Amino acid sequence: MYISINVFCYHILFSNLKSYSKSNHCHMHLIKKCFAFLLITASLVFANNKSFGQLSKGGFNPDSSQTISLAEFNNRVERAIKLLQTETLSAISDTDHINIMMCLNTIFMTHKRGTFVKRFSGNMYEQLEMIAHKKNYDRDITNVYPDYIPNRGMGYYFPKLKMELYGTPRLYAIFRISE
Repeated sequence: MYISINVFCYHILFSNLKSYSKSNHCHMHLIKKCFAFLLITASLVFANNKSFGQLSKGGFNPDSSQTISLAEFNNRVERAIKLLQTETLSAISDTDHINIMMCLNTIFMTHKRGTFVKRFSGNMYEQLEMIAHKKNYDRDITNVYPDYIPNRGMGYYFPKLKMELYGTPRLYAIFRISE
């Protein structure tokens, strides 16, 4: 995306260079345009690199999932169900919200090999999805964490939690389940 913006802006700026070469005033105008363009591009690139707070931590790989056992995943799903049934969203801790988001992302994004059939489609997993839907979790969580950023695939990124919800989350936001 940034490359296409850069190419477009360079084309506009330098295709008009011949028409601007008639006076010094026009040269200053062109320099101001170039400087503004470079400033905007640099700020966009910086904002994009800093939007995922995990990138600044040493040793964090956003393209790597946390591996847990199926039993551990089921325990986490059960805890998420219990919390969503018994607590208000604002009463749930940050750590538990991260767990809920990772469980929902894992259920939503994990399919059986070579198919589009959900890998986790049993009673407990559907119950978590249904409770999250009834509680409007994806909408109301933005009231608990109002400083969210729209994310890839119409999801959310919550800088305070350093976690994504729905959309097309990166691998760090999805559990890798070993059996």
